[in-house]
Amino acid sequence: VLVGIAMERSLEMVIGLLGIVKAGGAYVPLDPEYPQDRLRYMFEDSGIALLLTQSHLHEALPIPAGLRSLDLDTENFDGYSDANPNIDVAPLNLAYVIYTSGSTGRPKGAGNSHQALVNRLCWMQKAYG
Repeated sequence: VLVGIAMERSLEMVIGLLGIVKAGGAYVPLDPEYPQDRLRYMFEDSGIALLLTQSHLHEALPIPAGLRSLDLDTENFDGYSDANPNIDVAPLNLAYVIYTSGSTGRPKGAGNSHQALVNRLCWMQKAYG
């Protein structure tokens, strides 16, 4: 399941990213600072099934009609389980889709696997400590 995440850089954003990946989904980062046309295209092209955002950003985002969204700063999670999900994630499963500038002038989504993400994180840990 592709889940969009449109949040300011924060601890809550990191928690959202980890939650998506831990639940077996793949995230699509949507920078709320992007121009409306770019965001609109990314919403439509990615086919995300859910959007995680913040309440103060919600109204400014071009959210397609019918797309379910959760404002992480106001959502009540009391009824949700805090147990670790028992999800099998294979190394080649999709972890995220990142949009590049695209050589045609239109953003292009490029998918990356869990294996590639872990490889990058291990390299960063080694390179930067």
